[in-house]
Amino acid sequence: MTSLWLILLLVPLYAEKHRRSSVEKEDFVRCHMALRDTPHMCNEYANFKPISRERRQVEEGEEFPADEFADLELEEGCMKMKWAEVGPDNNWGHCLETKQDESFRYIHTNTVPDFYYNPYCPLGLGQGYCTPEEKERNKCYIPEEIVLCGGDNGEGSTPYGDVWVPHEAWYKIPLEGNPTRSDLPRDMYDAEGVGAVKSDGAVLGVATNGIGIRGSATFGGISIDEAKFQLICGGHVTPPLTKVNMSTLPAGAPPGTTPIYHFHKAPDCLEAFQLDNKEISRGGTPNKHGRLIGWALDGFGIYTFQDIGGTAPVVDECGGHFGPVSDESDEVVYHYHARPHVPYTLACQGPALGKCDETQTNTTNFCHFGCGADVCVQPGTKENALRKYLATWNDTWLDSFKSNRFSVVGYSSAAMRVEFLECFLMVMVIIVAHFM
Repeated sequence: MTSLWLILLLVPLYAEKHRRSSVEKEDFVRCHMALRDTPHMCNEYANFKPISRERRQVEEGEEFPADEFADLELEEGCMKMKWAEVGPDNNWGHCLETKQDESFRYIHTNTVPDFYYNPYCPLGLGQGYCTPEEKERNKCYIPEEIVLCGGDNGEGSTPYGDVWVPHEAWYKIPLEGNPTRSDLPRDMYDAEGVGAVKSDGAVLGVATNGIGIRGSATFGGISIDEAKFQLICGGHVTPPLTKVNMSTLPAGAPPGTTPIYHFHKAPDCLEAFQLDNKEISRGGTPNKHGRLIGWALDGFGIYTFQDIGGTAPVVDECGGHFGPVSDESDEVVYHYHARPHVPYTLACQGPALGKCDETQTNTTNFCHFGCGADVCVQPGTKENALRKYLATWNDTWLDSFKSNRFSVVGYSSAAMRVEFLECFLMVMVIIVAHFM
């Protein structure tokens, strides 16, 4: 009987956790642990399969149905860029096409960064690619006895480290997210559940220059910092493997692929960070709200480190919060911030509402410590501006949750009502217990 009750209790908990992602549980765990035993990590999250140029015509001679990216073709030569042949005259090989309609922004890129990229070895020149965590778990699919950085491992490898190779990527992201959805928070990698589209399953968002932003985890499910990876501008490339004899690798090793450039940490060489960080005498703005650096899949913006007046953002466990994004306006939106520590951008699609843990796995959890409340609002935010923003979807949503102390006139009325109700219920419990 006891075991039956345990099962009845656990099933709703599993269902609640599992509904926060659109993929199967096994695929959810594999992606969050960054297991690299498939051709493209987190491929189950990719919900866009582009129509190749060769398939524009079907066998009957009829036109293949046009997709939403048909008018975002990259210029000729974008997919033939070579790391050793690019420079500032051709924007370092970077190609990007964008558009937007009334509901979405569309991005098509060759995933080449728009800045110089040094050859890179994650653990040092002449070293392997597996993290200590992968070795401990016996999940090292690219053993150093066979593959070393700096060796001739295929396109994208040089004697000094690995470099990027162009890869096409497509993204469709909502122009505006809805922070009052009843299914929040959600899995940070989930595109389908929030109406987004992506061809690269491993990204949780896209930078303004079109480069994909991945989560805090690297191979083995540990953070970039714990793995001791040193990233320039917050990004690096996946290992080149096209010349490796795959039959010599352990069972489950991924097929050979060329390096894909992507961000994990704050891309602090982008112009948004440069404008924030340079000296005030030359126009730097470290005392103002951070600038936009990208968008999460749910449509909410990702900003540089600081908040209004240069203060530290007070964020929820997902890494986002409510507040203005400009020192010149009181208008409030939900948004995320980059930070030097985990989560580097976001751990879940927020608001967190105290449930970030439900979007993580049992072995990988990158949730922020939060603000101590369900809803996190930047101190100094005007409550009437916050309520005006939320009223777009649900004008009573804020009253259902406890928020931190934020209002310019003190504690928010919503938080006071929640605390009053909690105190009232506690008193009632004590009274009933006394007379029993």
